[in-house]
Amino acid sequence: MTIKAICFDADGVVVNPQLLYAKRLDEECGITREMTHSFFGGIFNDCLVGKATLKDVLPPFLRRWGWQATMETFIHDWMITDHVIDERVIEVIQRLRGQGITCCLTTNQERNRAAYMRTAMGFLDIFDHLFISCEIGAQKPQLAYYQHIENTLGLKKEEILFFDDGLKNVKAAYELGWHAEIYTTFEIFERSLEKYF
Repeated sequence: MTIKAICFDADGVVVNPQLLYAKRLDEECGITREMTHSFFGGIFNDCLVGKATLKDVLPPFLRRWGWQATMETFIHDWMITDHVIDERVIEVIQRLRGQGITCCLTTNQERNRAAYMRTAMGFLDIFDHLFISCEIGAQKPQLAYYQHIENTLGLKKEEILFFDDGLKNVKAAYELGWHAEIYTTFEIFERSLEKYF
């Protein structure tokens, strides 16, 4: 078995712990996940595949939630609060790249956070490829998302390894013929890697 490329999810793998901004909104602003569910579970998906921008769709929801500041402040606070990188995972990525393994970020993101991840979070330098849903026009677990990665990498299915904390995303990769592992903890992640190297 020869793995030539590894795909790492962002939120829940490289960015961990995740959803800190959701917790902050609840605790400090009284904006609960129940209140925001209709947005993040609905029109936000258009942002994730590049069909809409936060500027287009977010303002009416902010008014409904009783957000007192500007939309720009909401987005800025979101980026800063969820700027949490698990340096242990980054060290593993650096080691793997040093061994000649191609390391990719595979993430569902809208344009603002995609840009923030590239620059402020340093992912442009950390990874060989950034596969971001809003730039591809498809998101995990859609088949088109994975096929785009395959076509870009130009590798055989069995040469790709995929880590994600979302079971449906892992299943989609596995059903396509990739090696795929669910990410739960860093310690289990390390043991999972040992099966391949």
